[in-house]
Amino acid sequence: MEHLDSRLTILLLLLSVIPFSTQKTTVTWCVMSNAEEQKCLDLAGNATLRKVRGTLLCVRGLHSRDCMEKIKNGTADAASMFVDDIYAAGLCYGLELAAGESRNGVDGVSYYVVALARRSSSDLSLLEMHERSSCHPGIRTTVGWTVPIGYLVNTSQISVGEQCNFPRAVGDFFGYSCVPGVQDTQHDPRGTNPKNLCEACIGDDNDRHICANNPRERHFGEAGALRCVAENLGDVAFVKHTTVFDNIDGRNQESWALDLELEDLKLLCPDGTEAGLEEHERCHLAAVPADGVVVRMDDKCRVWKFLERLQNVFGNATEGFSLFSSVGYGEADVLFSDSTHHLLRVLGSYSSWLGPTYTTALQAFECEGFC
Repeated sequence: MEHLDSRLTILLLLLSVIPFSTQKTTVTWCVMSNAEEQKCLDLAGNATLRKVRGTLLCVRGLHSRDCMEKIKNGTADAASMFVDDIYAAGLCYGLELAAGESRNGVDGVSYYVVALARRSSSDLSLLEMHERSSCHPGIRTTVGWTVPIGYLVNTSQISVGEQCNFPRAVGDFFGYSCVPGVQDTQHDPRGTNPKNLCEACIGDDNDRHICANNPRERHFGEAGALRCVAENLGDVAFVKHTTVFDNIDGRNQESWALDLELEDLKLLCPDGTEAGLEEHERCHLAAVPADGVVVRMDDKCRVWKFLERLQNVFGNATEGFSLFSSVGYGEADVLFSDSTHHLLRVLGSYSSWLGPTYTTALQAFECEGFC
C-alpha cells in the first residue's frame, strides 16, 4: 500500500510539472506575400541570433481569409491584418487581437475620416446631404466609401433595401458624385451602377479615363477628392484628417493646390454643425484604428509576450534588423506599418480596438455578407 501511495505521489508531481516543461514556445506566423515571408524569416533568424526566448515559424497563406482559417484551426498562431480584416476575423472566425499598432506613440488611432467642405457653403450640413454632390477617394475604400456611406445608412439618410445595392442607393441619394472605380467591371459587373456617381469626375488632361480607379482620374485618391471640392465640382469630400495639410505649403505643386488656403475650408460634423480643420478629434465620421495582430482567444497572452520580447530587441533598432522598417523588401508596410511607433497590448475584445464609430460604419454593410 505504501508503494502505491508513493507512486501516486510521484505521478501527481510529474503531472504538475508537465504543463510548465511542455509550454508552447513556438509562434507560427501566417504571411500573405513574398515580402512578408522574407521579413518573417529574417525576424526569426535575428531573434535566434539575439537569443530571444521563443521560436518564430513562418507559414504561407493564400490571402487574409486563408490566414484566418489557419489561425482558427491551429495551423498558424498569428497574422498581421488590416482593420477591415480584423473585423471579419472577429465576426466570422471568432478570433481576437493580441496587439495593435500605435502610430502616434499614444493610442491606436491611425487616422480620422472627415467630411470637408468649402467655408462659403453656408447651407451645408451632414444631416441634409440629399441631392448634394460628393467627392470620394475611390470605391470600396475605408475613407471614401465604408465610413461615409456607413454613416449615411446608420443615420437613416440612405436605405439600401432588401437587395443591399449600395451603389444604387448612393446614386439615388446624391445629386452627382465622383467615386473612382464605381463603373469598373470588378465593382459593376452588370454595368448597372448609376452614371451620376461619375459625373463629378474629370479624367486626365485629354478627357480620358474618366472615373478610373487610378491617378489618371484627377479626382482619384485623397488629393483628388480634395481637388474636387477645391475646384467647386463637389460640395463635400470624404478624406483623412491629414489630407489638406499634406497638400498645402508647397507639398503639392499642382496649380489647384498652390491656390489652396486653409481659411477656405471647414469640417462638417456628424451632429450637423461645422468646425475648423484642426478640430478633427471632435468633428469626424470615424476614428479608424491602426492594424493589429490576429490570434486565437486563448493565445492572446502568449503571443503578446513573444511580441513584447521581439519589440524590446528590434522595435527601436537603429542598425541591423528593425521590426518597423520595410527597407529592402521592395514594398512598404511589410508585417507592420512603417509608421508604427510601438505595439500596444490589446486587453479588450477586437471590437474595443476597432472602436464604436468604425465598428458601426462596418455594421452597415453586413447585408453584403462579411462571412
